[in-house]
Amino acid sequence: MSGSVTPRAALERLTALVPYVRVSVRDPDGHDGDDWIPGSKLVRDPEFLYSMMRSTMDAREIERDDIGLSLIVQGYAFRIASVAIGAWLVSGGVLDVAPENVSIQFGRNRPNAVLLDRAEWIAAPSDEPADTLAALHLHLVDGHMAAIIDTSRQATRSTRVGARMMWSNVATSCASSFGALMDPLPDERATIRRRADEFFACGRPELSAGGDIVPIGPKWAWQRNACCLYYLDPNGSKCGDCSLHTADERNDRYAALLVQVSS
Repeated sequence: MSGSVTPRAALERLTALVPYVRVSVRDPDGHDGDDWIPGSKLVRDPEFLYSMMRSTMDAREIERDDIGLSLIVQGYAFRIASVAIGAWLVSGGVLDVAPENVSIQFGRNRPNAVLLDRAEWIAAPSDEPADTLAALHLHLVDGHMAAIIDTSRQATRSTRVGARMMWSNVATSCASSFGALMDPLPDERATIRRRADEFFACGRPELSAGGDIVPIGPKWAWQRNACCLYYLDPNGSKCGDCSLHTADERNDRYAALLVQVSS
């Protein structure tokens, strides 16, 4: 399908459907501003990632490295995954979101927007869904998300960052990327849920172990398998999908969601 849809057209459709997926392509005349951070620096350089984390987390009065790194990686993962997965869902193509092709902008002390140097498709063996899905995993998860997780675990000063927590952050960001298109594309909910199931079923074990899809009527909920520590942010709380909720609290949440989708 990507052969009949240009990358820019896919991005335009994605951002029209989900305005909070903020992504643009670099202006050759240099009118993009100077506040963009190279993705390659964040993903490859532990010292740079740590310094960015401290500059943003100091404003949020967070002291522990594991909390700060968890939240910055989770925010970054969602921004990148929402572009890659969103473009794949609306076009069938695998967009180039390699660290060297992206820059990130921060707003309110969080990753806020993505800038692509080039809008290009990644070549897959064919346009068959299985081949494009494999290419998406290789490019987004293995080539990008795994790299920033490894870097974050080298960037700590006082508290070790758990790989299980970080992979749950990435899995949650990927799940949120699928969920973002559920409401704007109600007629395609079953297809989106099926593709989400396929995405996690064929992923690397660390990603698949990051959480679970819980069917809720025509939609679904996500359940994390490790807490992101946001509740330890001075202004934070437990997320709706937090692994620390009791079974009763989870069931109450699912029941409330079922009422919403049935009304």
